[in-house]
Amino acid sequence: MDKAPAAREYFPFKLQDERTGKWRLARWKATLEDVEKLGGEVCGPPVTYSPLGNTSDFLRDVPIRPFEMTNRLEMHPHWEAPPAIDAIERFLTQVFLRRYGTWCVRTKRYPEAQGAAALYRDLA
Repeated sequence: MDKAPAAREYFPFKLQDERTGKWRLARWKATLEDVEKLGGEVCGPPVTYSPLGNTSDFLRDVPIRPFEMTNRLEMHPHWEAPPAIDAIERFLTQVFLRRYGTWCVRTKRYPEAQGAAALYRDLA
């Protein structure tokens, strides 16, 4: 098995502007070697980044098994066995659909009136 990479330390640092000679804080952190290459000065404590381990091959030692469907999930069980409508509910729905269909025709909403009539026929 591969060895985990070592922890890395990055330092905040400042750089000197070539034109003005003023020191400005860098907007990133770098290793000591990079700070020396850039000609900067370290100006704070290091931030340590330690690896989280092997994340590229997540659970690579676990054997892969095919997924088994034991209980099938029904997406819309109410479509296969709709609930029963008793006589009072049917009567009230038919009264509403008759009145709604009449209102739709009076207000020239013909597709809605046809839909109400079709639903009324299904309930009859």
